[in-house]
Amino acid sequence: MPDEVLDDYRRRLLDRYRGQVEAYAEHLAGVDDGAARAPIQPGEWSAHQVLFHAVSVDENAYGPRLRRILREDRPTLEDYDGDGWMAGHYDPGEPTGVLLERWRSVRQGYAAELAKAPPEAWGRTGRQSYWGERTLQWWVERAVAHGDEHWRQLMGE
Repeated sequence: MPDEVLDDYRRRLLDRYRGQVEAYAEHLAGVDDGAARAPIQPGEWSAHQVLFHAVSVDENAYGPRLRRILREDRPTLEDYDGDGWMAGHYDPGEPTGVLLERWRSVRQGYAAELAKAPPEAWGRTGRQSYWGERTLQWWVERAVAHGDEHWRQLMGE
């Protein structure tokens, strides 16, 4: 029974991991282009910048960490400077739809790898300088939590 509960939790976690992109897409479909590029709150990022950040973190940090933990034995995981990446790579002219498609592709690709992984793989670990040694499951949970954090930002919370 405990394995069934854990397997069910992981399936639901992967559903959330995949589904966050669609929630963002639905929300942003109702936001015109000008509003998407205006700060959500004074002095904060725009919805477009929030989306770019979410995509970039999955492309450059969470996704590669997941893959390395799946493929390597206790890898040392790279740090990621999200603010530095934003400063050097953010393009305010990049269409929102392109960002969403990139994120959808990234999340679907990693989710497919995770779905094929044997149950014991979820307990594999990697070490990162800030977070320390964490399991694959923890990193998936952290990626979802990161998406949730920025969802609240999009909602002005």
